[in-house]
Amino acid sequence: MKTRGPFIVACLGGLLSGLDTSVNIAFPAITAAFAIDVSQIQWVVVSFVLTYSVLLLPAGRLGDRYGHGRIMVIGIVAQGAAFAACGLAPSFALFLLARVSQGAAMALILGTAPALVTLSVTEERQPRALGIYSMLSAGGLAMGAPLGGLLLQKWDWPSVYFFRVPYMGVLLATALIAGLHKQTQGRGRQPLDLVGAATFAVGLGLTLFVASRGLTWGWTTPRTLILGSLALATLVVFCFVENRATLPLVDLSLFRRPGFGRANLLNAIANASMFSIWFLGPYLLVDIRGHGPISGGLILGIAPTSTALSAWAAGRMIERFGLLNLTRFGLACQGLGLLLFSRTDSNSPLVVLIVVLGLVGVGLGSFQVPNMSFVMASIPRSQQGVAGGMTQMVRTAGLVAGLAVWNTAFVGFRDRRSKNLNIEDVTLPEVFVPTFAEVIGMSGLLALIGLALTIRVRFDNQLTPELRDEM
Repeated sequence: MKTRGPFIVACLGGLLSGLDTSVNIAFPAITAAFAIDVSQIQWVVVSFVLTYSVLLLPAGRLGDRYGHGRIMVIGIVAQGAAFAACGLAPSFALFLLARVSQGAAMALILGTAPALVTLSVTEERQPRALGIYSMLSAGGLAMGAPLGGLLLQKWDWPSVYFFRVPYMGVLLATALIAGLHKQTQGRGRQPLDLVGAATFAVGLGLTLFVASRGLTWGWTTPRTLILGSLALATLVVFCFVENRATLPLVDLSLFRRPGFGRANLLNAIANASMFSIWFLGPYLLVDIRGHGPISGGLILGIAPTSTALSAWAAGRMIERFGLLNLTRFGLACQGLGLLLFSRTDSNSPLVVLIVVLGLVGVGLGSFQVPNMSFVMASIPRSQQGVAGGMTQMVRTAGLVAGLAVWNTAFVGFRDRRSKNLNIEDVTLPEVFVPTFAEVIGMSGLLALIGLALTIRVRFDNQLTPELRDEM
């Protein structure tokens, strides 16, 4: 390993990203504290996710220009301040503003962390390093919800933000000791594609915003259609700008390389499929099966825990089995696990839940590492910030798209079933359980569709000799 300091900081940054699941368990307390309607709590998610989604690629480009370490340090400082601002916010509006600042800071961290990982190791050790990074990111997801539940038992909702302020202090000290604040890119400053960054941020932001609000507004209402058309037009302008930029934010010619576009599509599919568990799983565990918030969080944590372990293992097995075989194995496990999870109900043994959630997690972890390795290796090492930002951005876009699709499907199937059964209470098991089975089953089929897309595709040895030389 070339340098351990930047690698350690990047991995700790990945762990931090997963810990935000501690906020989810605090939603009821936040709703009560600000005296808002339950429907407004979605803005806590949207304000954060939309912000860091649209800023990931620009943050990666800033890292390529000014040094990934420097941008990481700025992100760490800003993130610590944002956590404090969230916990101290006196009103819901200021709380959302603090969440936006948290999303911007997270973009600086996640937009540079994968680049710090790949640039800290030799090309041969890159898959293993990314496996460790993915393991810690998934570990944060596993710890977030149970940790949030424990904090809420003793303190109020601000504790889910305040506990991360000392963590940021440790992370900042580690970064300074490692000399990240002195780190430069070393190849001269690369030009910033400001027009491309602006059109990309607006286009993607509008797309994800419409996807998250389409069900509430109605997919065919004038507001949805106008904003959707504006998003599409902005993305068309972005493509036009990128084709003429000296150093574009995204080199669109990469998508003509065999496997590259499909690898990013599979990344979105896998994460969209997985999000069905986080969306409907808590209701099955708490409302239908009667588990408490902490035990329910621990059960849900089985999936990211197995993701973390399998990501570590996948990083070590790539040389033996190859990128494509691990990708196929991961999608197959995820699809099968989701199909089995769709058949669970209040009478299913706990051991069955543990096995199927573990199978889904193993699938996602086995998929993520070869997928990220391929995308990162397809882009020159001088642009690893953009490469890392792209993998994180596609992942987030998949999560938001998954939320929109599964929410729309669930509400539609649930309302139709309750109407056919003449049942007004849509939370009853006879309405929820079969609807849950349909939606989770659909998400499993989506993962298997992703598996089908790998037929007659090669992810190995797709780098040109010229690109290998540059790397």
